[in-house]
Amino acid sequence: MTASLSRAQIASRLDITDPFLMIDTFEEIEPGRRARATLALAPDAWFFGCHLPASQVMPATLQIEGMLQTLVLLIYAAQDHGVNRSYVTSVNVQLAAAGTPGQTVTFEAELSAFRRGIATGEVAAAAGGRTLSRGSFRYASPHLMAMPTGPATPPPPSTP
Repeated sequence: MTASLSRAQIASRLDITDPFLMIDTFEEIEPGRRARATLALAPDAWFFGCHLPASQVMPATLQIEGMLQTLVLLIYAAQDHGVNRSYVTSVNVQLAAAGTPGQTVTFEAELSAFRRGIATGEVAAAAGGRTLSRGSFRYASPHLMAMPTGPATPPPPSTP
């Protein structure tokens, strides 16, 4: 299944706005399986002027943020979250290269598991035919977590 979201729709679903929104387009999704999003690195992007301005590279933390945003959109497509949110609980990322002005970063996310409100997935970021970074992430959706079952109140004490 292919679906696309505009930048405004992405911002609304994630409840994130500029300058921290790290996805321009959400291009393709197979709910519960995989998704692809992109970010065009405009030469005048705010971070190029303040992060290693002589080198002009996208900060690694913003690569990670784009990866996280792509995966959470996939999670939200797998299970309707309404106004509830998921929160990242684990990040394991390997950085390989930097994004530079004029490139388009493609984020490819794959959902590994989603059970009882806990989602795990992998995301790779690539630009110019090379991998920039890849990582494994875990999200928690507290409103979907299974609650313990049993009596709501303790049983009355037994009488001898």
